[in-house]
Amino acid sequence: MDTLLTKFASKVNSVLTGFDRIVFKGSIRPIVHIAGMESFLVSRKILNKDFKPYALAQSHAIVESAERISSDRCSRGITYIPSINTRKEALAHEQQKKGGIQQGLIGIWSCVESCNTFRSTYDPTKTYPTLRVEHSKCKHLYF
Repeated sequence: MDTLLTKFASKVNSVLTGFDRIVFKGSIRPIVHIAGMESFLVSRKILNKDFKPYALAQSHAIVESAERISSDRCSRGITYIPSINTRKEALAHEQQKKGGIQQGLIGIWSCVESCNTFRSTYDPTKTYPTLRVEHSKCKHLYF
């Protein structure tokens, strides 16, 4: 980096430095509430009663894709972490040192942690299934 700055010093106005990784956390705002999720399902012609099979299929596809990425780039599958108290960054540093990894994907870990999800339940006042928010546990993937 210093060589680059020395070479282009006359063109560089300032330098931004920081950590060597960024953690993104968030949610897809339009579908974190019931009306948004129901609208999303309607746009895909999925009935509320079919939410669970749809969500499970999407989750399965994401995990399969992550498994392929892990096998291709790290030569091993996803590593399961049995406790939410395990520090994922510490595992990554340990694997990085053990594998002599200087850049790129170190590994993919999974852990079952708490989350909010939706459940389809029959609403007698509306006479059809509607979604309701439910606190549950789900698989989280850490890349």
